[in-house]
Amino acid sequence: MAEDRWRFVCKRTAALQKQALAEKTRTTYGVGTKAFLLFCISMNVWTVVLGQVPPSDALLAYFVGFQSQTCSHSSLKTYLYGIRNWTLNNGFEFEPWTQRYKVYSAMRGVRRVFGDFVDRKLAVTPQLLLMIYNCMDLSKHNDAMLWCAMLVAFWGLFRKDNITVGKASAFNPRANLTRGDFSVKNGILWVKVRHSKTNQFQQRCHWVPLVAIPGSPLCPVTAVLRVFKLHNGASARNEPMFTFEAMHGLNTLYTPMTHKQFVDGFKFCVRMCGLDWTKFSGHSFRRGGATFAFNLGVDPNLIKLQGDWVSDAYLIYDETNDKRRLELPMAMAQAIKNGILHHGPRME
Repeated sequence: MAEDRWRFVCKRTAALQKQALAEKTRTTYGVGTKAFLLFCISMNVWTVVLGQVPPSDALLAYFVGFQSQTCSHSSLKTYLYGIRNWTLNNGFEFEPWTQRYKVYSAMRGVRRVFGDFVDRKLAVTPQLLLMIYNCMDLSKHNDAMLWCAMLVAFWGLFRKDNITVGKASAFNPRANLTRGDFSVKNGILWVKVRHSKTNQFQQRCHWVPLVAIPGSPLCPVTAVLRVFKLHNGASARNEPMFTFEAMHGLNTLYTPMTHKQFVDGFKFCVRMCGLDWTKFSGHSFRRGGATFAFNLGVDPNLIKLQGDWVSDAYLIYDETNDKRRLELPMAMAQAIKNGILHHGPRME
């Protein structure tokens, strides 16, 4: 009995330790660790591969130099974090790479030589959404679900992780969006978000308001009400808000919409519009909504609140259009025309 209890405790502890990192982080760390181990094997450094000794500063620096042929500076940073996690799991200490001069200098060299440019995908615009709308048949379950998910993502400045799941079997009603997380009151759609990249431990609820746009195909409230009709009333409150329909033999199955289904469906629509689908991603909705708001002159603090940013990362979406860019030089030129030749009130 004691042996069974101990086995249960060990198994549960291992499962909890695995959940310490988000699924996407675990996957990314795994890629970096695998690349490092393959490098060690090619260099015949078996003591590190077998976990007998921790990786040295020189070995990590050589790994950075080798991987710089195909990896960006940001990817290499993630790889090093993955190696750190692997080393700690093997019971060794791991000094941060920023404190290891050989590794730090190699990373700084990669950044200086190759830069740290990130090829960001294009932003979704209302114009693109209208083009996609004309390609869809909203009488079909999957089209109605996908269209609603896209509108909610755009107007709510959501990440794809907010509205879909990595795997259908991984749906968790305590973390992922359910039918009960959507409520419409006085023409305002409120979305209750309990889990996100910036709220991984569900310390709070983030309420996102979306407003109706009467008569417009881009109205998120209309799209949500259409999806409500596809659910089974109150019994669906704890079920996924966005589902996909598929035939399994003679039976019709409804499963939670996955990241892949959402992104693949979106890119298919982009291709149907005659555009290059490779220039878009699931993040194009969050970027597009924020950029659209910036160009409307919305208070940046409201954009930060709507998208639930905890840092100033949202400012990278301030892709000001030419009309707004001209406001500053036009104002300065107008001041000269008005005879204003000083900065402000003169000191007496």
